[in-house]
Amino acid sequence: MLDLRYDPVSRSGYVRLRQGRVAKTRELSPTASGEYDTRDRLVAIQITELDETAAEFLRTSDEETLLRVIREQAGRRKAGSQPPPSVTREPRREPRRKR
Repeated sequence: MLDLRYDPVSRSGYVRLRQGRVAKTRELSPTASGEYDTRDRLVAIQITELDETAAEFLRTSDEETLLRVIREQAGRRKAGSQPPPSVTREPRREPRRKR
């Protein structure tokens, strides 16, 4: 479950994905913006015009599902630099040095 703060009066929500200091903000859609850290990882999402149904989806969703929706609707770059949790990266190999 995601950490969602929702205000039904203003119809706004804030989803915190991880701890970190916000370095930049990007628009995800006309009603949502993403906050990113210095390593371009998505830290949080601010949403306006959020109805009860969407708030419940966010409240019961997990990070992998949310990032997949962002990638599909807003583009891969807007989901941040982290790969989905189900994808593992191979370690980087150091280039061979000439002797």
